[in-house]
Amino acid sequence: MTTHFLKACPSTVQNGIIDPKAKPVHRVASGDTVIFDTWAMWDNAGTASLVLEQAMALRERFRGEGRGPHSLTGPIAVDSARPGDVLKVEIVNLAIADHGINVIFPGGRSRGLLGDLFQEAELRHFQLDRRTMTTRFGPGITIPLRPFLGIMGVLPLPGEPPRSSAIPGFFGGNIDCADLVAGSTLYLPVFIEGAGFYAGDAHAAQGAGEVVQTALETAMTAAELRLTVQKGRPIVRPWAETPDHFITMGLHEDLREAARQAVIDMIELMVATRDMSKSDAYSLCSLQADLLVTQLVNGVNGIHARMPKAIFDSGGGA
Repeated sequence: MTTHFLKACPSTVQNGIIDPKAKPVHRVASGDTVIFDTWAMWDNAGTASLVLEQAMALRERFRGEGRGPHSLTGPIAVDSARPGDVLKVEIVNLAIADHGINVIFPGGRSRGLLGDLFQEAELRHFQLDRRTMTTRFGPGITIPLRPFLGIMGVLPLPGEPPRSSAIPGFFGGNIDCADLVAGSTLYLPVFIEGAGFYAGDAHAAQGAGEVVQTALETAMTAAELRLTVQKGRPIVRPWAETPDHFITMGLHEDLREAARQAVIDMIELMVATRDMSKSDAYSLCSLQADLLVTQLVNGVNGIHARMPKAIFDSGGGA
């Protein structure tokens, strides 16, 4: 297996758009590892020098152009990937930059949960201590850092129009699942030849829900991912596993429908990998699966179901 290094630069970055027709910027074989970096928000403008007025102007410009704020490294073609396959993304290591931001967007221009109550924009800067993996929020408050990529996905079905990177879908994208830290694995359905994998939207920390619409937004200096094509059992939506949980993901404008999708997929996963009946799997979900709000600020909301691995005698992966 080969290790590839892919630098974020104008020729390797999609700027706020996920385009099914995007050409691959790099090609790898199944099982290869890619080490790449990612830019900060707004074409790498979300740095320590950013001021509030610039942030608001950038947001309005990107929204006016139909773009999300994310800078996505990729797409990467995986040679043997074909429609109906699954792309297994093993998150080996994630190294973050030393600076991050959090933005509260004002009132009616916000998808934040309490946008109606918080009418004033605010920008917060954070120094990220990469030795202790913490940052100071303010007097008496220290936040532990748990870096993850808010966006990992494949290119959508051919024929779909280009879309803002802010809107997730069954192809993955802006799912903002804080469980996808180093040591976890994401599984994505493949819709086109080569899969067209991309990633970005680095977060140093985020609470489930991402209620103000931004997390602790940063950049990745080295994101190490192993990309492997799996043949056999197709999947409809992304799912994941950590050392401790199986995780299925629902994505829909309506949170209840997103929850239904997450539970349906957990039932299918248990039936396929644990030799259970559907009704047994449904009952087990009620007894042991936690439904968590992944995010509710991206237009398409996310719910993820977490099933603990410790309850199974055999343990291990699916």
